[in-house]
Amino acid sequence: MSGQPPYWQAPQGQQQQGYPAQQPYGYAPQGQQPNQPYPYATPQQSYPPQAQAPNQPYYSDPSQQQYPPQGQPGQYQQPPQGQPDQYQQPPQGQPQQPYHGQQPQGAQAPYGQLPSPAPYGQWQPPSNYPPQPQYGAPQGQAPYPGQQPYPGQQGQQWQQPPSQYASAPAQPPAQPKPVSIPEKASPGYDPQQKLETMAVDKAADVEAVRKAMKGMGCDERALIRVLTNSKYRNPWAMAQFVEAYNSRFLRDLAKDIESETRGSLETGLLALIRGPLANDVYVLSKALNRLGTDEEALNDVLLCRSNADIRAIAAEYKRVRGKELLSDIKDDVDDTLFRLYSMALSGTRSEGITAIDPMEIDQKVTELQNATEGQIGANAIVVAQIFTSSSDLQLRAISDAYQQKYHRRLKDVIEKEFRGDLEDALLMMLDHATDPALFVASKLNRPLRSSRKEKHFINRLLALYWRPNGIQLARTGYEQYFRVSLRSDIKAGLDGDFEQLALALIGEK
Repeated sequence: MSGQPPYWQAPQGQQQQGYPAQQPYGYAPQGQQPNQPYPYATPQQSYPPQAQAPNQPYYSDPSQQQYPPQGQPGQYQQPPQGQPDQYQQPPQGQPQQPYHGQQPQGAQAPYGQLPSPAPYGQWQPPSNYPPQPQYGAPQGQAPYPGQQPYPGQQGQQWQQPPSQYASAPAQPPAQPKPVSIPEKASPGYDPQQKLETMAVDKAADVEAVRKAMKGMGCDERALIRVLTNSKYRNPWAMAQFVEAYNSRFLRDLAKDIESETRGSLETGLLALIRGPLANDVYVLSKALNRLGTDEEALNDVLLCRSNADIRAIAAEYKRVRGKELLSDIKDDVDDTLFRLYSMALSGTRSEGITAIDPMEIDQKVTELQNATEGQIGANAIVVAQIFTSSSDLQLRAISDAYQQKYHRRLKDVIEKEFRGDLEDALLMMLDHATDPALFVASKLNRPLRSSRKEKHFINRLLALYWRPNGIQLARTGYEQYFRVSLRSDIKAGLDGDFEQLALALIGEK
């Protein structure tokens, strides 16, 4: 035992986003007027530029442009001096024609180049990006009478007739990647919860428990009645009671229970007053430090747990035992099972995901098939990594997608490809994800129908007792799948004071 303080008394102990790369600005050739289209050399287009005669060759550079003699038909002519220029602002209320070479909105140019003009009314290549909304009059309409167009709207206010070509369908917006939100620690696994737990009135209960164990004999029913009282259902409230008993009588409640009770009742009462975290550590210690490892107990404690609970268990085990949990596990299990437990203890499981990424699920389904049926000899490490890193929601989606894609149940594949303790561990994680009610009901049903009733039953029942709505889930699932009430099977499978304790824990006094 280490002399360090208990886990729950331990002292309480953003990526700068880079700016997007700036789009380089283009520079017009010498002599080019600002804000005019950049006349770059491009391959000949199949249609003439807007406001240019159909037979006129497209120019490549202003410095090399050959202007025709003035007055020649079909060519641009400089208006005589004093006459209105044909590119002047139109009267208010009339739509303005685009300037020569000005690009209508919506045509996307190649990277680093300005867009090329298109004739009025002809099809334009669809843009890769949707057109941006403009202020002022709606796109494609003239401003209201008396209203001047906003800057930058010239060339956008002409009426475009319907095109014979259908526009490209709008691309749906990209779906955001599901975010994993860490789950909070379960009740009893975070010392901060102790500060948030209200004090309970325990003075009379402390006296009643001492009286039940004082003198000749022991009143087991009184112990059960007090310790299963609903006000001690919170693990930190139970810790208050134990501390109050020890302080009031300068005794150790655990040692008093050990001396006054026997058998399964003793096992159950001691597990109850320890609370969930200390009992997990006790179960691990008993499973590892014995002749032959109890892998079933290891699975109960280490698999299907939140990252916060796993970290608390590992820290408390080291405080109590003075050794790393993984070090003790490595000495007791085979290499493949050790790898699975090390993945579970890494505390990197996906949590709090409310949305599924179909591409990610399909990728994991393919990896599972390649690691099992897709080769000779299953790759247990790949399967273990996917199972231990996925949340229940993800693992359930993986199971459904596997059956849809390969027409076989993932559970059947696991049973076919693996054996022994590794098979049990993988199936436990899969069952916990795919049908939680059946999972918890089966975990209680198996020990009730075996000769080792108290070994796993009481620890599993207490794990559900501390979990919010855990007992209700077990009772509902038990009756649904086994067609008999949990109460009936407890009365049929247990007896004496241990039966009374189990009934009290499920709310059957």
